[in-house]
Amino acid sequence: MPTEISGSTGVNKIQDGTVVNADINSSAAIAGTKLVMPAGGIIQVVQDQVLSSTTISNSNTWTGIGLSVDITPRATSSKMLILVSCSSYCDTTDQTSGLTVFRDTTNLGYSDTGLSPFYMNFGGGAEDLQVTTPIVYYDAVSTTSELTYEVKGKADKSNYRINGLREGIAQLIVMEIAG
Repeated sequence: MPTEISGSTGVNKIQDGTVVNADINSSAAIAGTKLVMPAGGIIQVVQDQVLSSTTISNSNTWTGIGLSVDITPRATSSKMLILVSCSSYCDTTDQTSGLTVFRDTTNLGYSDTGLSPFYMNFGGGAEDLQVTTPIVYYDAVSTTSELTYEVKGKADKSNYRINGLREGIAQLIVMEIAG
């Protein structure tokens, strides 16, 4: 006996060659790699946080503060939105100290030719200064290889503390944004 496909159970449910949401069973498992995000959509989020105070000695070299994340972009067109929030404390006057973000070995926020918008410079006679240090950076990476983002700080004269006088939460969040 031949099998007849017709009515509401057969191929006529996809008559025009396209598949719409109504054609897919609610229990269907569709691989995430098959989904396409619109430009600007958030593909993935990774985060790290530090709850204790970290002190950077006056070495004037970039030193990790304990915040780092690894992320593997899903597309070369993706961008990374980097968000850092922490409290910073400087205990001496005329100090040059600050925070930056490294992608692998590349310093995204500071170069010898100038300061970036998220490099903090404590100077001009400010002593016992504690401020909230936000960093926001949009990074075009053009790769699908794993990346490591790390927050680092440095100080040139005295100690520089992250989460300063009162311990709080220092946080690093990296979001992959569809390009």
